[in-house]
Amino acid sequence: MNRRKRLPLALALAVGLLLPLSGCTADPVDLQAATAENLQTEILAITEAAAAGDFSNAQTLLTAMQANLRTAAASGQVSAERSASIQSAINLVQGDLTVEIDAAAVAAEAAAQAAAEAAAAAQQQNDENAKDRAEQAEEAAKKAAEDARERAKEQREVRDD
Repeated sequence: MNRRKRLPLALALAVGLLLPLSGCTADPVDLQAATAENLQTEILAITEAAAAGDFSNAQTLLTAMQANLRTAAASGQVSAERSASIQSAINLVQGDLTVEIDAAAVAAEAAAQAAAEAAAAAQQQNDENAKDRAEQAEEAAKKAAEDARERAKEQREVRDD
C-alpha cells in the first residue's frame, strides 16, 4: 500500500482519537490530565505505525490502548461518557486496521501466486529451451553421421577406382 492511501488512515486515526481527547485537561473529572497525556502518547504511536504501513503493530498498540482505557475508566480516571466516546473511535480505527491487514494478506497471497506462476513459466521456458537444444544436438548428430557416411562412401569410391 502506498503512502497516499496510508495517510488518510493515519489522519483518520489521529482525528478520530484525538478529538475525543481535546480539552481533556480542562475537566479533570471527565478525563484526568495524566491519563489524557498517556492516551495521546499511545495515539501517536498508533498513528505512526499506521502511517508506516505497519498495520499489525498499529492494531496491537490499539488493543493495548483499549486495555489501558478500560483500566483508567475502572479506576475513575476517565468518565463513563468520555470512555464510551474514546471506545467508539477505537472501534472505528480497529475496523479500518482490520481492513488494511486483510487487504495486505490478499495482496501478499496474490504476489505469491504471481511469483509461483512466473517460476512455472520460467521452468516451462527452460524445459522448452532444453528440448530445442536436444533436438538441435540430435539433428547435428544425424548430420554428422550422414556426413561421415558420405565421406566413407567417397573414400570407398576413391579406393575402388
